[in-house]
Amino acid sequence: MNRLRSVFVALIMLVQLGAEEKLHYTVSFWRIPCVDVAMIRNQTQDKKMKLEFTAKTRPVFDYFFAVDNSYTTWYDNKSFGMEKYSLSANQPNGDIKYELKWDDEKNQYSTSDISYGRPEKSHNIFSLLMRARNFPWGRLDTVWWPVEHEGSSYKGRYLWVDSSDVEVGNDRISADHYRFDLREAEGNEVELTDMQDIFSWGIVLDGAVRQVWIERGGARRILRAEVNVRGITLTAELNSE
Repeated sequence: MNRLRSVFVALIMLVQLGAEEKLHYTVSFWRIPCVDVAMIRNQTQDKKMKLEFTAKTRPVFDYFFAVDNSYTTWYDNKSFGMEKYSLSANQPNGDIKYELKWDDEKNQYSTSDISYGRPEKSHNIFSLLMRARNFPWGRLDTVWWPVEHEGSSYKGRYLWVDSSDVEVGNDRISADHYRFDLREAEGNEVELTDMQDIFSWGIVLDGAVRQVWIERGGARRILRAEVNVRGITLTAELNSE
């Protein structure tokens, strides 16, 4: 029976890897919807995974700080190591664009201007989130993984908090609730751009408390994510279909 269950789960994962997946979220600031987020995941021709994450402020918030940003990660579907990453950000303080690639021969990440070393199979924040979608809590809890973030070296881990129900539309869905820690790690620091986009800057601020709720069965979707920093809480919630 256990073997049949394992085969069934493997088949589900294979179907998920081959099909495009689109998930839409609403980010709220003090319970006021302010940003629309989309995550689109599919498999490339070379059997790698591509994840596009977009964030756009709603019209009323455009008057305060308009954001129209896109973050795209190509990662290995077994190690979840980041192989390529591109950022396109349109913000009031300026436009930001760059592309980062992993070089297997040199064990380095490179842009058009600079190269620097990192541990092999380093994640970025997005591929580390995808790792959590593919494994049960027992294979995630307390394990540290290397993370490359905007030219700085970090390490990330999940700490399982509890299992709870999350409301998505009219449904209540069972989820694993994690704290998501990011800490600075040893490694050279390089400046990839003159400025940072608001997400990349805010997600690693000192004192930030990050939490994520992941569906326990089925597609293991991210149902909810929350960041609290300096008394400000931003919450992303999955939209019902």
